[in-house]
Amino acid sequence: MAAIGIEIVDAGLTAVREGVRVAASPGIAVLGATGILTGEAAAAAARTTAAPASDRYWSDLALDSWARAEEPRVSHADLAHAQLSALWREVAQPGDAAAFAVPGTMRPRQLGLLLGIAQHAAIPVAGLVDSALAAVAGLAAQPTVLHLDVQLYQAVLTELQGAAVLRCRRVETAARAGLKAMHSAWAQLVAETMVRATRFDPLHQGTTAQQLRQRLTEWLAGLATRESLDASIESGGTTFTATVRREQFALAAEAWYAQLADLVQGGHRADEPATLALSARAALLPGLAERLGNLPGVDVIVLPDTAAAAGAADRAAELGPAEPPALVTALARARPAAARAQRGRAGPAATHVILEGRAHPIVEEPLVVGQGGGPGRRIALTGAGAGISRTHCTLQRVGGRALVRDHSRYGTFVNGARVEVEAELGAGDRLRVGSPGVVLELVAVG
Repeated sequence: MAAIGIEIVDAGLTAVREGVRVAASPGIAVLGATGILTGEAAAAAARTTAAPASDRYWSDLALDSWARAEEPRVSHADLAHAQLSALWREVAQPGDAAAFAVPGTMRPRQLGLLLGIAQHAAIPVAGLVDSALAAVAGLAAQPTVLHLDVQLYQAVLTELQGAAVLRCRRVETAARAGLKAMHSAWAQLVAETMVRATRFDPLHQGTTAQQLRQRLTEWLAGLATRESLDASIESGGTTFTATVRREQFALAAEAWYAQLADLVQGGHRADEPATLALSARAALLPGLAERLGNLPGVDVIVLPDTAAAAGAADRAAELGPAEPPALVTALARARPAAARAQRGRAGPAATHVILEGRAHPIVEEPLVVGQGGGPGRRIALTGAGAGISRTHCTLQRVGGRALVRDHSRYGTFVNGARVEVEAELGAGDRLRVGSPGVVLELVAVG
């Protein structure tokens, strides 16, 4: 039996098979003339019709009638059933079973309803696992891991602890720090910037307002790696453009970012190191990773958008057997693949470190990696952002071995494992400096 990992969150469903995303369905449903539409079809219908739409049916999963439905028998559970059934028909093969990764905020009654929906849709269930646990159990990380996810209507922080077995210890929420509120503020920001630059207000017309909101996710992705970009809207054959900056987005979201920082700091002692794992949704918020990386005692890492679903699929054999399946909130930690960096390597030692296509040799003279310029051999990470020290780490060849020594506050990492004093580097290793940081590749030449 093959397991398909499915992450369920109000923002949408993500399905993963063998580590590869096979489907993604936005968390929106529309009641159309032919029935319930979900995912991309619903999003398209919502842009062009006045049909009732919902994006809260997963967070408010229940059998109660949906308040906006003209048909009183349509409930949030019906909308969830329609979306999950459609996703399963798209991805499932004979013999497959679903391993569900669900938020720690899901109540027992909702978990039971999810299992009932799966049964009605003829979806075999391999198990249920807390999505934060599924996303981080395989990481090389500190004994304390904080997982932060930002959903449509709230942010969820899960604290997990354990050196050998990772257990969910607490789940806390920031009820108003959700994507919907931030996206509305950013749409207003872009509109105001465009009015000042062009005297055109994209929010004044329904079609251009919808165009703005559609492109917002694209602009957020661009600001993840750039300080500014040009936001453009087309209307009546004319393109209106305004330059928006990452710092503007961060400032507009300051009230929510402060809530998220308080959420991370609450109950976490600064003198006890922790790994802060950001979901892809959280990491997409401009400037948030850098803001949280400045908090004392935490090393920030960014998770891929498949982390929870892939983690659930990988651990499917550990989620059961149970009938009915129970929510799994503890898993054995995967043995860190990077631990060998501390003990010596069987493969060839690294001879060069690569950044942005340029190879820097690792020789007896130390090579400093850090923020800005300085004397001696140096990889200057100018403009790399917070979390990187001026003398962050040094790379040096010693007796035929390539070593990295950490000198920083925010940490140096080899294949995800934090370097304690020094570690050995081999061909194929990935060196990350800072949090969220910059990644450099190690190779062996000749």
